[in-house]
Amino acid sequence: MNLNLLIKILLFAVFMNNIFADEYADKLDKIVSGYNDLGLFSGNVLVAKDGNIIYEKQFGYADWEKKTPVTPETLFRIGSLNKMFTHTMIKQLEKENKLGLDDPLSKYLDLYPKETGDKITIRMLIEMKAGLGDYLMNPEFNQNRDKFKTVNDFLEIIKSEPLLFEPGTAQEYSNSGYVVLGGIIEKVTGKSYVDNLKERLINPLGMNNTHYLLIGETVPNMASGTRITFSGNKVNSPFLEQPSPAGGMFSNARDLLKLDQYLKQTGLLGQAIRAGGTQVWNSVLAQMKDGYTVIINSNFGQVADEIIMRFEDAVNGKDYPKPDVTMEMKMYAILTNDGIEKLESSLKQILEANGMLYNDRHLNFFGYELMKDKLLDKAIEVFELNAKLFPGVPNVWDSLAEAYMNKGENKLAIENYKKVLELDTENQNARKMLEKLESK
Repeated sequence: MNLNLLIKILLFAVFMNNIFADEYADKLDKIVSGYNDLGLFSGNVLVAKDGNIIYEKQFGYADWEKKTPVTPETLFRIGSLNKMFTHTMIKQLEKENKLGLDDPLSKYLDLYPKETGDKITIRMLIEMKAGLGDYLMNPEFNQNRDKFKTVNDFLEIIKSEPLLFEPGTAQEYSNSGYVVLGGIIEKVTGKSYVDNLKERLINPLGMNNTHYLLIGETVPNMASGTRITFSGNKVNSPFLEQPSPAGGMFSNARDLLKLDQYLKQTGLLGQAIRAGGTQVWNSVLAQMKDGYTVIINSNFGQVADEIIMRFEDAVNGKDYPKPDVTMEMKMYAILTNDGIEKLESSLKQILEANGMLYNDRHLNFFGYELMKDKLLDKAIEVFELNAKLFPGVPNVWDSLAEAYMNKGENKLAIENYKKVLELDTENQNARKMLEKLESK
């Protein structure tokens, strides 16, 4: 081939690649800027092509009360992106012939009777098909969060939780299952989960800005989780739960890019869009086609998930909803202006518009946010609606009972704690609260 022609072809390829890279960056920037203009995004956004950063931009404040700007070094709590670290270490151990994905749980941990442990495999735990639930919903955890410092601390309450279904017969999102995977890692290696993290991923990959921090521990450049009130004000919300193999580490976009490149090079995990978060944090690591990676870290809840969904549509040439106020702001406006009946009739539509499943968690969170803002009567309305819509869920009655107790309506609190026990006879929190209330 003529050398000049070859050079022209190569230059054209580079030109086209840059156009595509700019298209990715431009579309993402447009979406993020839309959220930022509404006061609904704070964080760091990064786009890389084959590991090379082609776009990186910071928005908002790492600490909204002190007005400390976000920088590329700012650390965010990455929520369930921890699961990617846990899954990766399991795959490393499989590659080292130290475990098999179809090995039974009973081979490594004595959490359940042997008959049950024999049915649960490591693969089921990874795929959330083992029947385990979510320790975050366990009252024992929520009342003593600061006490859960080791994987074994979590396993002690997880092993007492009943399975949600026969292992392998269904699928249910499970934080508890990934803690169990962390326990398997410890058993196989004879080292703590944290030591495994450091030795297998953090140190070899140079992830010097990734930290497994217990409550009260700090490192430089940590952002503060931020709650957006119904009026749009930003309030710092310090993290008050321990990390686990299922979630809760701190990291930044550049460190997550190192993990992304390691996974692509080793092929240990398939390419995917992964996300994690809480009510005041949200992170996304999206491995896109043609070698592109998008990383979004925010110290606001839910917003990174919303951005990546819109970005996927944008790069695929689809229309997407414009950035809008938060789901809770919408629910509050409806509740305040139109009443609880309108909120009930609008709930499914609101959840679908935000890509959320129709379940009890959203109204439960909304109710607690109302209580935080000292809007107790509105919180009770919301909890009552949640109990009406999801009467088979013990937690909805527990939340309603707590709200009544906070208002001093002890008789109604007792009635609702009794409903908790009708659905969950082993619920220790409801028993303790009943003893406390009935003794008055």
